[in-house]
Amino acid sequence: MSRRILLIGSIVGLYALPAAASTFVAMEPAELVAASKAVIQGEVLEVYSFWNPDGTAVLTEARVLVEEVVAGQAPSEVVVRTFGGRVGDYVLEAHGFPTFEAGQRLLLFLHDAPDGSLRVTGYRLGEYRIARGERGELVARPTLEAGVRLLHADGRPAPAPTAVPLEAFKQEIRRIALDRPDRPMTK
Repeated sequence: MSRRILLIGSIVGLYALPAAASTFVAMEPAELVAASKAVIQGEVLEVYSFWNPDGTAVLTEARVLVEEVVAGQAPSEVVVRTFGGRVGDYVLEAHGFPTFEAGQRLLLFLHDAPDGSLRVTGYRLGEYRIARGERGELVARPTLEAGVRLLHADGRPAPAPTAVPLEAFKQEIRRIALDRPDRPMTK
């Protein structure tokens, strides 16, 4: 009998534990634009992972062909760095951080990191996959994985971003960038 209670208690206990999740402060498009150097639409050409100089973390870089600079300034090709990846048999999963695969088409909000690399603004909040919608139209689809929680700055839960028509989203980004003459996006 006590074995059965222990087993049931263990199962209940496992379900009561919170799932591994990341929590991020939600960012509206205007906040993403304000915190970015550029917003680009592009295709991932190559992805490679490596150990940081200290050998304490795996980083991944994606070489992205810039198809269109939506706002700000960017060269025709950029290299974007993120935390996590695979080196040999060692895999470091970084929930909430951008992930890249060769051949993906993406809309990316980018900023300069202190180490001089380009990073996605707002972690995955600034990464959208370009895909076909139900009616065949191009949409910008957020890449947040299940389990990532978003909060407003005051701690209230925030809704997850949803897929939006690509052209309408790019127009909104351009309008936001133009409406900010006090802080233009620069190189």
